[in-house]
Amino acid sequence: MRHVAIAVIGVLAAGCGSDGSTGSNGAITIEGGANQTGEVGIALQPYSVKVSNGSGPVDGLTVSWQVASGGGSVSPTSSVTNGQGIAEAVATLGTQLGSQTVRASASGFGSVIFTATAEAGPPVLLVKSAGDGQVGKINQALPQNLQVRLTDQYQNPVSGQSVSWALTSGAGSISAASSTTGLDGTASIVHAMGATAGTTTVTATVTGLGTVTFDSKAIVPLSFSVLGGGNNVPDRTTSDLWVKDGFGYTGTWGGNGNAVFIWQLDGNGSPVLYDSIVVKDQNGPTIGTVSDIQVSEDGKWLAFTAEGGPGDGLYAYELTSPGTPVFRAKTIVSAGLHTGTLADIGGKLYAFTAKDPPSCALKIFDLSQAGSGTITQASSTPIPDNYCIHDTFVRDGYAFVFAWNEGLYIFDVGNGSHGGSPTHPVQLSHTHGFGGETHNGWWFWNPNGEKRYLFIGEEGPFNGSNASGDIHVVDVSDFSAPVEVGFFHIPNAGTHNFWVDEPNQILYAAFYNAGVVALDISGIISGNMASRELARIQPGGAGNTLTWGVMLYNGSVYASDMLSGFWQVSLPH
Repeated sequence: MRHVAIAVIGVLAAGCGSDGSTGSNGAITIEGGANQTGEVGIALQPYSVKVSNGSGPVDGLTVSWQVASGGGSVSPTSSVTNGQGIAEAVATLGTQLGSQTVRASASGFGSVIFTATAEAGPPVLLVKSAGDGQVGKINQALPQNLQVRLTDQYQNPVSGQSVSWALTSGAGSISAASSTTGLDGTASIVHAMGATAGTTTVTATVTGLGTVTFDSKAIVPLSFSVLGGGNNVPDRTTSDLWVKDGFGYTGTWGGNGNAVFIWQLDGNGSPVLYDSIVVKDQNGPTIGTVSDIQVSEDGKWLAFTAEGGPGDGLYAYELTSPGTPVFRAKTIVSAGLHTGTLADIGGKLYAFTAKDPPSCALKIFDLSQAGSGTITQASSTPIPDNYCIHDTFVRDGYAFVFAWNEGLYIFDVGNGSHGGSPTHPVQLSHTHGFGGETHNGWWFWNPNGEKRYLFIGEEGPFNGSNASGDIHVVDVSDFSAPVEVGFFHIPNAGTHNFWVDEPNQILYAAFYNAGVVALDISGIISGNMASRELARIQPGGAGNTLTWGVMLYNGSVYASDMLSGFWQVSLPH
């Protein structure tokens, strides 16, 4: 009968989950300390087990203790049963929230599991977790709630704590004077802008932990005005543009795209046709598209890339006087160069160009001897033939390469941070994504000293007269790991090229059929940038606007439009 009773006890113990188990020599059961709850990092009340066999409690048996899951510690790692068969150990909770378990086992008697729940300790840190630095339109709520997070000394979220909110400067309102942290340790409110433009300050306070401050900015929707130009290239399709020293230069695109028009800006800044460059030989046009055009920073050189004919490649003209280009050199590149960017590296002028398929590549050309008729290839870096590179942006010795379906590449091409140079570019990163049709970009140098954001244009497919493609905002604080943090979207329209007014923190985007768009890019950028739109204009009007490029010059925005030509547009007002 005694052996039968032992078997029944063993079955009952096993049925209680971790409360007990039976081995070949007897049973071990939980005596005390089960299911405790405490703050992270504290020692719990002792865990105790009882070991027994058919004759009763087992004295002098070693019980082993070890952490089974969830962290923490247990001490001692072994203890010996007393005359009542009891052995004890003390568990200290780890620093992570949730379930933490300890196993007690005795050879031949099985094992049991003690489960405890670790809760957050008292709050020690109040931080802003979302919503700071936003820009929103007057009389509208900010797109993102203002949010704080409370944590204990181990950075665990602390729930159930009251946070006091106050609008301390500026116009507008807040949705509540206090809110309570949830399970994730956060508390938030809605902040609506007032009826006037300007900055606002909202504070969040937790007694004993201090105050954090949220700064926001309210903007008034503005508008553009057409000042001059337009409907001035009736026989060709306009492509890229550049404006420098009182003259504008626009390329042409597709089929009859073998011309560069030269525009003199009159006393009001309006473009007036002055001259042109037509690339042809005795048999006719030798290129089909002037795909990209730029004047060097010192105003001495005009360069453009060409594709679509036997003369495809890079062309260099010396500007002996503003508006008077003199051909000096060219280099023929089979299949053509889609775009090119001029940059001075180490006292030499280079062109960073995008080789069209097949054999896509970042081709860098040395233009320092162009005056003598020579353009030298400095290097050629292969890029996968997955539509290839669309554009480049070069600044401070870094080249940002926008490679369509391949995403973003970043190279050291002369900064020296990684030993790169124009003859030996060093790749720092390659990041897929950003819309899938990564077209162009601008590395934004904020007046506050930050060099955090890279604005990337996505050029999606056309649908009739409508385009597609968003602006993607990428945090490049770490060049090795760019991360998208924001975006701007216009339905049924797509972005193309950018220009950024850095002192005033305004991005101007050529948005194809949507025209020219101005965005406020001040502060911290996060999520949807719709509330940051300042102004929008279709310079050629509805049905006659397909804007390729924009550039800020001498207090005006200049836009090249594929349908309606070269425009002068006011700043947003």
